[in-house]
Amino acid sequence: MTESRVTVVPVVTPAPPVRPEEYDAATQAALEHIDGQAVRAVADGRPERTRKGYAQDWASWMKF
Repeated sequence: MTESRVTVVPVVTPAPPVRPEEYDAATQAALEHIDGQAVRAVADGRPERTRKGYAQDWASWMKF
């Protein structure tokens, strides 16, 4: 038996990525909203003791 390999060439060339500063106002607003939701979701998922501990650690670092 012989094994053959077929090379697949993409038909469509992907467009270059768009820089964040090139997004339109609606896209920027949507991304900022999603980012804010993500930050709140992570913060809300942390226990109070963890948040206090992080705050104390950060205060110590800033004194350093």
